[in-house]
Amino acid sequence: MDEMRLLQRLGDETELPAGERLGAARTRLVGALTATEAAPVRRARRPAWRLVLAGVATASVAASLAAVLVPDRIGGSAPAARADARQVLRDAAVTALRLPDVEPRPDQFVYTRSQNGRELRESWASVDGTRDGLVVEYPAGGRQEFVLPGCRDGRAKGYKGGQLMPGTEPCVPEPVYDPAMPTDATAMRAYLDKHRSGEPGDVNAAAKDVLFLLSDWYLRPRSRAALFEAAAATPGLKVVEKATDGAGRSGVGVSWPSPGSPALMVLVFDPRTYAFLGVGGEAGTSAVLSVAIVDRVGQKG
Repeated sequence: MDEMRLLQRLGDETELPAGERLGAARTRLVGALTATEAAPVRRARRPAWRLVLAGVATASVAASLAAVLVPDRIGGSAPAARADARQVLRDAAVTALRLPDVEPRPDQFVYTRSQNGRELRESWASVDGTRDGLVVEYPAGGRQEFVLPGCRDGRAKGYKGGQLMPGTEPCVPEPVYDPAMPTDATAMRAYLDKHRSGEPGDVNAAAKDVLFLLSDWYLRPRSRAALFEAAAATPGLKVVEKATDGAGRSGVGVSWPSPGSPALMVLVFDPRTYAFLGVGGEAGTSAVLSVAIVDRVGQKG
């Protein structure tokens, strides 16, 4: 089977990006959740957004899992203190470039296993947005699931009376991978400016836009590196020496300025390798434990 495994330590919760950024698929998802509340099985509250995607390795290299998850620090041990948040992001960009690379096929899915405190979550998202995906949650030892409807020929499945009905909702495909995503910092800054969710100069909104790309898109190594490099140009970034992600992993954090709310969003990185772990901060935490490109829903790599 032509299957590849994404392996990266990563990481949940800040405000959602603006509604127009999320598109029709997100609208359908919210509608599906609302309708499903009337069904016999109740679901626990889901994280507002998920963080995903780091690197890729072939499925045959399971023995080197630890090396992929925690790559060696370039240049030795991390310093005892880091005064420059921009350098943390630049180091994260270097680490991203060292990750194995793969381009997913349109007919594949991005599998993600994430954690927020004690809650585990698995999801299968259609690469091109046309195929039905799935989310499975494991609250307090239980198991709950719902479909992520794909969009075909302008129509997607929708919920009615707690039942999923075929072809009932107008839609536009919402892919999770764009082969034209920028691969250098200058182009990525232009991309972020063009697709910004807030007004020019709104640093808080810019932080959410970075999270949107980290959480809702599959970014190949060069694009991930470009995103970190572009984020490093943000004014007012600060180092958080003792940050924790949603899985309880400790790391060095980079916080965005947020008027009136200290350290609402903190990107957390491994303190030695600068591999991206997830998110911490006052608004909540998240960690993605594993990600893989798979051929079908239910497959885990």
